[in-house]
Amino acid sequence: MAVKKASNNLESPQVAHGGRVYEAARRLGVAPDEVIDFSANINPLGPPPGVIAAVEKSLAPANLRSYPDSQAFISALAEKHGVAPDEIVVGAGSAALIFAALRAVLPSTALVMGPGFAEYFRACAAVEAEVLRSWLIEKNGFEPDFAALARIVEAGQCDLLILNSPHNPTGRLYAREDLLALVELAEANEVAVLLDEAFIDYAPQASLLRVAATKSRFVVLRSLTKFYAIPGLRVGYAVCAAGMAASIREQLDAWPVSTVALEAGRAALAEEEYGMETRRLNAQAREEFAAALREIGVSVFPSDANFLLAKLSRGSGAELAQWLESSRILIRRCDSFCGLGDGYIRLAVKSREDNLRLVSLIKTWLGRSELC
Repeated sequence: MAVKKASNNLESPQVAHGGRVYEAARRLGVAPDEVIDFSANINPLGPPPGVIAAVEKSLAPANLRSYPDSQAFISALAEKHGVAPDEIVVGAGSAALIFAALRAVLPSTALVMGPGFAEYFRACAAVEAEVLRSWLIEKNGFEPDFAALARIVEAGQCDLLILNSPHNPTGRLYAREDLLALVELAEANEVAVLLDEAFIDYAPQASLLRVAATKSRFVVLRSLTKFYAIPGLRVGYAVCAAGMAASIREQLDAWPVSTVALEAGRAALAEEEYGMETRRLNAQAREEFAAALREIGVSVFPSDANFLLAKLSRGSGAELAQWLESSRILIRRCDSFCGLGDGYIRLAVKSREDNLRLVSLIKTWLGRSELC
């Protein structure tokens, strides 16, 4: 695993994130719901009925006339996870909490996995932290070298370690015991750890959320927006020791999450059957999708999340993305992820019909590319 210093140059704002449905719809002159978005990893089942009902109820004029109160949502989270309310911080999505956590920790040097989510690097730049990038290599299955990470922590080469499991964009789930051993070592060496579990709902058995409340400098981030298909509402939370939680809370606005989002989040926590069905359907669709892509010559890497990292046999992700847009389909090209070339693409797992339609289009495009 290679580790080196990296500049804080940001990804191009045009390609740094998926989910730009409204922009694509304007370009194509169509309604947003006519665009099939494989570029953002949102549950294709859509929001559960209980969440929709909670949103509608929250729109009562009496609720809109008052400032948001997060107490009921925090109490529901505390009960669900078996932690104390003062060990929970809510924010406008986990992305907002990344920035708040870094402002609370104020690291001088952060070790970040590459390729990785752009907001980690933006947050490091915002607090003027030097970035050490630890590269995840394809030939190693995008698995971190935990022994090398341990050596860096023990040598005092960083004071913050940013991890993500399941990892975005690879989909790789890291072994719980490996992560836990690294967290224990970091705690002993006074190195803060930020673990992003935005996609852990697809593999809840691997979560370290409850451990976070028992460590002084360990923060676990969670998101409700992807698993419950409510990215437009922006709601996430962090779990950590009460002292760290207080420090992060100080970096947020007085009312960081709206009443509507809080009520939607509280309702989502009760959707146990929806969660089980989502995991079942996603695992089935993901494996079928991956097999169909491999049949047409596309390399697909193992994933425990609701998306697949794939590598084209020819052509570029940018060219394919542009070609697919004419069919009102968006994919996530990966040239903006440092450490991945333009031959990689990331594809959300959607319905069986949509997945197979995309495979058919990619097969057609690959055939055209071969002729060229």
